[in-house]
Amino acid sequence: MTAPVIILSLPGESEAQRQATRSMIINPLLDGRHHQPDGETRGFNSFGGWAGFGHFAYSSDDHHLWYQDLGGYVELWRKGNSQSLLLTGQLQFIADPHNDINFNPRAIFWEEGLLYTARVDPGYLQLGFLHRCKHDIDNLDRGEERSLIFSSFTVRYQQPLSVFREDDLLLMGAYDNYLITWDRRTPRILEEQDPDWNDLQNEFTLQAHWMENPPGSGPFVDSRIHIISLDSGLHINGGLSAGWNLHRDGGGFRVSVSYEYLHDSGIPAVPEGVHLLGIGIRANSAFVIR
Repeated sequence: MTAPVIILSLPGESEAQRQATRSMIINPLLDGRHHQPDGETRGFNSFGGWAGFGHFAYSSDDHHLWYQDLGGYVELWRKGNSQSLLLTGQLQFIADPHNDINFNPRAIFWEEGLLYTARVDPGYLQLGFLHRCKHDIDNLDRGEERSLIFSSFTVRYQQPLSVFREDDLLLMGAYDNYLITWDRRTPRILEEQDPDWNDLQNEFTLQAHWMENPPGSGPFVDSRIHIISLDSGLHINGGLSAGWNLHRDGGGFRVSVSYEYLHDSGIPAVPEGVHLLGIGIRANSAFVIR
């Protein structure tokens, strides 16, 4: 067994407890172009990022119409092909339809952290700490506001599998232990409404990403389920997306249709679940991001 690879990262498409990278799998060790000889170490080995934009063709609430994703990473340290330390930062911007141009900035979700990834044949182990927060945008006229912090220690295991072609399926299991939580609402009386993100405890995630022709171009399907534990009980969120991935050595571009359910979108001051059906595009660095 080779030495473990650890990636420490700031938080990456789009749901779990509204994590900005909830629909993405990030692993710099999947990029064979930046491998090092065994035992050799190197700083600032690689860097990259992603950008996405989409439209919610259907939303069961009135807080979602457009979204934008933006993120980047720096591989701070690499040892051979077995260990890596990644720093990332990303955000998701949400707009609703409530202005004259049908594009009203509503909320922004931010993530940042460190992720340590280790190769443990036949898969990859990741450990890290991710800080997350949410802030309203231009919301004073509503007389209501909601600010969130939900930072966690995370453990992830990724396992490549071969179904129709070599390594065309990537499975990931993840556990998040929420260490820093905060759910501040205005007016304060609304803080009595559940669910309350102050009560976040744990989250379990199972994600599967299939590509017809890895690492080349072709269709893809991604599915994920999240089991979230609060003091008030368990909540199940999930999502499914499918589309076409165009891949070149310089990067990837994908078009997708996606559905997801959130038990609490984190946007209105009175918590509200939401069903979302979206159409989107995303460009990202090659190999590292699924």
